[in-house]
Amino acid sequence: MSTVSPWKRDFPIFSSQAHPDLCYLDSAATCLTPKRVADAMHHYQCYSHANSHKGLYQLSAKVTECVERARCRVAEFIGASSQHSVVFTTGTTDSLNLVAYSYVEEKITADSNIIISAAEHHANLLPWQRLCQQYGASLRVAPLDECGAIDFTKLVALVDSNTVMIAIAHSANVIGRFNPVKKICQFARKKNIATVIDGAQAVTHGPINVNDIGCDFYAFSGHKLYGPTGCGVLYCRTDLIEQMRPYKVGGGIINNVTYDNCSYLSGPLKFEAGSHNVVSIIGLVEALDYLDDISWKDINNYLGSLSRYTQQCLAEFNFIKPVITNSVAAIELDRGLAPYLYSFQLDKVHSHDVASMLDSENIAVRAGHHCAQPLHKALGLNSSVRVSLGLYNNTADIERLANALKHTYQLMAVE
Repeated sequence: MSTVSPWKRDFPIFSSQAHPDLCYLDSAATCLTPKRVADAMHHYQCYSHANSHKGLYQLSAKVTECVERARCRVAEFIGASSQHSVVFTTGTTDSLNLVAYSYVEEKITADSNIIISAAEHHANLLPWQRLCQQYGASLRVAPLDECGAIDFTKLVALVDSNTVMIAIAHSANVIGRFNPVKKICQFARKKNIATVIDGAQAVTHGPINVNDIGCDFYAFSGHKLYGPTGCGVLYCRTDLIEQMRPYKVGGGIINNVTYDNCSYLSGPLKFEAGSHNVVSIIGLVEALDYLDDISWKDINNYLGSLSRYTQQCLAEFNFIKPVITNSVAAIELDRGLAPYLYSFQLDKVHSHDVASMLDSENIAVRAGHHCAQPLHKALGLNSSVRVSLGLYNNTADIERLANALKHTYQLMAVE
């Protein structure tokens, strides 16, 4: 197999003036930025910038329109029925904290429990852990099946009449396996339990449909979609928005303020205190348009094929130990979506040493616990190496990786 990415040229970081020899395999952490997105942000900052939703002059009004059009564009991407269910945040972490402190905190008591999975990123663990500690509630952890997905039967067994929230990843950031979120959300809805889905890794596979999933909340970050950092999204069911209080307060979110009290706006604006990060919102929308213009079918066909090639290449080495041994079989599941990441250990070589050796050959991978330390401990691991794919990768990158891993093992394996 020999495939060259037709989109690599869209990313200036690979140009001769920057890093022409870079092999970037850390897109699960953050995707690189195409020139089209950077140009859109530059043009806005230079020629259109103003404070949105506050000024009465034309420039500000146009920026306000731009932000609200972006809200509509994001609603389309996630299949939301209304743009009024889209809240702009700083990222997935901010979105999940918003749900914790604007929605769940009002409902939690010492008798309550919150359910997460064993594979959660710290962003979808620590807010719930803190709430449970603060109010004396119970945090319950649903285990994984042999392929690394949430075990639905065991999750159901954790639920009782005091469960106030189920918070799970659509796709886990270490294992990459898609979880049965629709099935879980349908079950939770029947039990009148709220659900929040961490979609940070799932959105890289393309548009999702929050109505079809049936979740109450859905969170993701723009930089996982070839957009900028500093911009995220929280989908909230519109009827729940009106029940929620802001957990950050300040300018731009109020109807009326006195020295003694205030009343808040309705809809998503009441969660967007301060000045909107308009330039990042512009970048997110441009990234969505860029990906649409390529076509998600072509993207998933390409990255799915490259993912399978990656797994096949690495499976040839008996010194590479995947964190979930059945992850290859899992590729065939979930509508044929292959995970675009692969986590493993190199036998007798520490993951940090692996990453350092690869970096010496200008190959960028992630090493450590990937903000999922409890998962690693549950799997009996201290750390792992994670390879994750993006539009700019091709088979030559995978072959470079395989050769570098072989060289690292030969040089550093401790007998």
